[in-house]
Amino acid sequence: MGITVYQSTNTGRSIDRFTNAYINQLYNSTYAQASLSQPIFHGFQIKENIAANELKSLSGEQLADAMKNNLTIRIIQAYLSLLQAEELSHLTQNQAKASEEQYQLTELKVNAGILAKRDLLQIKTQMANDRFNAISLKGQARQARLALFQLLNSQPDASTVFNKVDSPETLLFDEKTKFMANVDKLPEIKAADFLIRSYDHQYKSIKAQNLPSLSFYANYNTFYASSNPEEKFFSQINATRNSSLSLGLSIPIFGKLQSSPNMQQTLIQKRQTQNQLRSTKLQLSQAFYTALKNHDIAKDQYQNALNQVSINQENLNAVKSQIDAAIILSSEYKLAKTNFDRANSNLIQAKYGYLLQEKILKFYNDGSWNLD
Repeated sequence: MGITVYQSTNTGRSIDRFTNAYINQLYNSTYAQASLSQPIFHGFQIKENIAANELKSLSGEQLADAMKNNLTIRIIQAYLSLLQAEELSHLTQNQAKASEEQYQLTELKVNAGILAKRDLLQIKTQMANDRFNAISLKGQARQARLALFQLLNSQPDASTVFNKVDSPETLLFDEKTKFMANVDKLPEIKAADFLIRSYDHQYKSIKAQNLPSLSFYANYNTFYASSNPEEKFFSQINATRNSSLSLGLSIPIFGKLQSSPNMQQTLIQKRQTQNQLRSTKLQLSQAFYTALKNHDIAKDQYQNALNQVSINQENLNAVKSQIDAAIILSSEYKLAKTNFDRANSNLIQAKYGYLLQEKILKFYNDGSWNLD
């Protein structure tokens, strides 16, 4: 549907639209038209085009969701890395503080002649190492914080507090839960499926060009020319009104010469998308089983780290009791404390590694991220 208005000026020789005689004069003319074109039957071409574009739009939305998922896992990794770095930093600070307290106690015993000076030097060396580790881990925590804020496209804020995971029970995996790699839930698969269905409708739309089409046309027009001085503007507009109604049938004869290559191209695009879909499903299935194995490994590491901390805590307490009674040398305390510190560090890393693998595995099962 449209409305058209033309305003023109004629110079030189022309034909008078009223007398059909040659005239050689300057005159103005105005032409106005309202028209309507309504397809009645075009082989459902418009319907198939609409369906194809709607499916392409849905495919694009799913691809956007896939990009969001990729960004989400990067944010989760950065967030857990920050929690791990801050917890390790806090651990090393406590270790350095404990070493300093032990150094002060050893110094008193050396001054009292209970322990040799070399025991004090060993504790002092341990204290220096703990301080160095505390400074290093504090710097890593700052870098992890900066990386997270940059990933969130935000300005770093030192006042922002990130809560650590205190209770290991929240990380325990329910063995009764059966995870399945339901890849059809993932947006990458949905996007490819929508696109394949879009190509089906696009193919039908192109094929419809080979069918006869029926259309309805309506036209209403009028004009004014200053070459007719006998009638004024509105009189001419009223006198030259003209309307028409028509029904048109179009039968393509050589339409396949044009539509056939386009149909073949659409089929090729559909097969390429189908191949890509199969490849994506295979990759996601492999990623799921990899995540399943990684989860089992992370679980074993976490449980082993819990056992390590328990054993080394008991050993360190026993060594402290003996060194307080001057039964053993400080070198044995140093070894026990080093093993205890390493066990705590392993526990923190195993805990957050286990949490990450659990999140990934649940994502493959649910098809979306659960950030609770």
